[in-house]
Amino acid sequence: MTEDLQTLIKSRIDRIKFLATDKQGTYEYFEAGGLALTVLHDTVGGSHPLCAVLSNALKTKDYAGAVAASRAVVTLHDHGGLTSPRLAIAHEIEGSLLDIAQAQAQAGEVNKDVGQKQIQLAVAAFLAGAALEDALRRLCGVHGVSYDPARTTIAKLQAELYQPSKNLEYISNSENKQITAWGDTRNKADHGKFSELTQTEVISIIMGTRAFIDKHLP
Repeated sequence: MTEDLQTLIKSRIDRIKFLATDKQGTYEYFEAGGLALTVLHDTVGGSHPLCAVLSNALKTKDYAGAVAASRAVVTLHDHGGLTSPRLAIAHEIEGSLLDIAQAQAQAGEVNKDVGQKQIQLAVAAFLAGAALEDALRRLCGVHGVSYDPARTTIAKLQAELYQPSKNLEYISNSENKQITAWGDTRNKADHGKFSELTQTEVISIIMGTRAFIDKHLP
């Protein structure tokens, strides 16, 4: 977890502690429950058991349940229980893939051998695509979005995260369009269409995926 996010989480926890006391009322308890949900989403992900408890309590206006679960989130935070080694490792792996991809793209930029250049760009696109795919899986986990584990292509995952007809927009319309373009770049590498890859689009998927991860999965 980045230092900025840690500070933000700590401020939310302090607010929850204030809101979840016995002296507060239903409005404060509702706010505490909502904040506790955001803390879970931004730390251990939406699949954490307390997410379901909080969501159900808030939907049914069970404010006693909401404040109890909120206090549980505070307890987990104070005892270091809101960290996920799995997510930390995933974030590190994605960063490593993007580092290698960027090195390959930079090497390809100065390579005079056209054939070798296209192979380097293809490797870069493939690795960046792998990082993006993993990030989309993690984002589904953060929001509790279900998906078929056997069909986790970029296109399938973004379709789960962006469903405006169902009022489900965990990524924006512009992000959805950009991910489609990045997916096309990844597919060129996957399907051996190396000659169609350009330096610009490969750099775009690498830098864009970095920014996407930093925004949605700090």
